[in-house]
Amino acid sequence: MALDTGFVAAVLEGIEGTLAELIERVETSELQASLDVLQSRVTALRVSIEPPAREPVEIERPEDPVPVEAA
Repeated sequence: MALDTGFVAAVLEGIEGTLAELIERVETSELQASLDVLQSRVTALRVSIEPPAREPVEIERPEDPVPVEAA
């Protein structure tokens, strides 16, 4: 059974957040750099599979008549 791409993208987004927390908390700069690379790869993967956002549909409305005052 295949997983929904929206679900997978949401899981990857959670992993990104977890990696961000780890990057802030580790003290070794070498480990921070490695985690940063991993986070970038997870982000790129998420963006590549994320379903496209739906654009809002514009509803065309007729212009309201402008009242004109009589002189």
